[in-house]
Amino acid sequence: MTARPCSASRPPPADARPMTSSLTTRRLATILFADVSGYSRMMRADEERTLVDLRAHLAELVAPVIERFGGRIVKTVGDGVMVEFGSAVEAVRSAVELQRGMAGRNDGVPAERRQTFRIGLHLGDVIASDDDVFGDTVNLAARLQGVAEPGAIVLSAAVYEQVRDKLALPFRDLGNRSVKNIDRPVHVYTLDSAALADGAAAVSSRPRRRKRMAAAVAAVAAVLVAGAGALAYFSGHLLPAEEAVAAAPAPVETGLSVAVLVFANQSGDPAQDYFSDGLTEDITRALGRFKQLTVLSYGAVLPYRGKNLPPQEIGRALRARYIVGGTVRRMGPRVRVTVQLSDAMTGTQLWSEHYDDDLGDIFAVQDRIARRIAGTLATNLQQLAVQQSLRKPTDNLDAYDMLLRGRTRAAETTPSGNRAAREMLEKAMAMAPAYADAYAELAGVHFERATFGWSEFPQQDIDTAIRYAQKAIDLDEENVLAHGVLARAYAATRKYDLAMAESERALEINPSDAEVLRARAAVLLWTGRIEESIATAEIANRLNPNIGPEAALNLGIAYLLSGRYADAVRLLETVRARFPAYPLLDLPLAGAYAEMGRATDAKDAMDEGRRKNPHLEAASFGTRFQDPALQQRLAASLRKAGLN
Repeated sequence: MTARPCSASRPPPADARPMTSSLTTRRLATILFADVSGYSRMMRADEERTLVDLRAHLAELVAPVIERFGGRIVKTVGDGVMVEFGSAVEAVRSAVELQRGMAGRNDGVPAERRQTFRIGLHLGDVIASDDDVFGDTVNLAARLQGVAEPGAIVLSAAVYEQVRDKLALPFRDLGNRSVKNIDRPVHVYTLDSAALADGAAAVSSRPRRRKRMAAAVAAVAAVLVAGAGALAYFSGHLLPAEEAVAAAPAPVETGLSVAVLVFANQSGDPAQDYFSDGLTEDITRALGRFKQLTVLSYGAVLPYRGKNLPPQEIGRALRARYIVGGTVRRMGPRVRVTVQLSDAMTGTQLWSEHYDDDLGDIFAVQDRIARRIAGTLATNLQQLAVQQSLRKPTDNLDAYDMLLRGRTRAAETTPSGNRAAREMLEKAMAMAPAYADAYAELAGVHFERATFGWSEFPQQDIDTAIRYAQKAIDLDEENVLAHGVLARAYAATRKYDLAMAESERALEINPSDAEVLRARAAVLLWTGRIEESIATAEIANRLNPNIGPEAALNLGIAYLLSGRYADAVRLLETVRARFPAYPLLDLPLAGAYAEMGRATDAKDAMDEGRRKNPHLEAASFGTRFQDPALQQRLAASLRKAGLN
């Protein structure tokens, strides 16, 4: 994989004004991640007992230990806890006490009920915004937790170097390990469960104020409701789903909050529940990668498995605006998954679809279907958000609404729409100077202004697009739109290594985002990987059939170069009818007509292309190609259509 440029190393332009927020700072921290090994299996076996046990562990062990060693609970997600420490030594001491404490609490507990933590630790720079922290340090700590064996602790070399001479613990060097979504090997050390049981190091503690401990206990106990109200505790007893609904507050407008209910297994074999359960988890996880959405955890919806309740009641209990439900039916070597999206406020079904697949590698099928469903759902939900925004009065716009309106004007793909979008997005930035999405959207609009032929100074607009995209990434390293804009902009300026690195990074962040896939397809096209570009673009079109003119141009050129002339014609005719003012679609369409022997159609399309681009020559079209031979092949088709 090509090394991704580090945004922190990019020098700001000479005329750039500082853009900072008092709510966003950087600091050095040790991040601890812990989760329960085998939690999903335990929930399927006995969800209520598992949740009660987890609540007890978190409140009685985890929160007091973290408080004692000076940690701060950043968030709880399902069965996981993320904690920030100012000291690596205290973080490791806390991890050791957590593991030893869990071993003691599991004494005498039946094997099927024993909950065992896996813990990962990493030390590095983090971005702090409000009460949350972000950045590569957080991502790596989460990945290290996944490397740990049940009952063990895995720490990076950065943590180890801080504690090796301060704690007499039996660390074991695991060497360099490849970690998912980290583009370099990571040197790691471990404290396994046997070593922790025999270790002689004393874990010191420090007294803290009771007020702070109470806050920590409250923060961890919130894992059972996770802001969703999925489970209600009343008089110390766990309420079933129906009573939880009755005890829930009145519904409120919660934006793009989504609950994915457990998909029903309609295969007639209870042994196949694992497939529908796993698919539900995968869809929930894939949807959660879309930052515009607030997705309730899998654990939050489990009490509603098999409950025949109206969407309004479930939405009220979970405080979810939208409900996703579905069924799974396995029929011999094939599987059919049916999905419905409902409005929890009205109970109205908004969208439904079914997906069929062959059962080969069962887990590959799960992943493939989950990605398709998540991408399509996200597209539909984002369109609903735009429609809701457009219904709001103009004197009640916040930065998000202004961004949505700007996005809508940009989608018109006209010079006036582009100009209006830039004005609205600049207002959104002024309203919320730390709003990464506003910078990313504005970067995209400037890039389109340059490449759609609407700018007198296209290179200046591309430079502006790059600057705004880099600012968005400084504010939010995982801003997928910004990485996609950078990929397209670097390809347009023939910086192919940078373009490939940014497209890979965007794909790592969200492989189910249609626009991410289209940016990737563009980079693959201009670097000469034609068949890969086509395959990637076609996946994007399945996730979101509403293809824009730039993506259609790229795919049309790829079809033309691969000899798929009929596909090129079908695509380009359709998109040209939707975007008649776009200046470049006529050209590859004329080339495809010419290659098919449709001389009259080729001449008509080329005449229209010349009208929109009076100074264009065949040799100047397709100059982004890294391989000059591909540009020459494209030029030959255009000359056959009549372009000099």
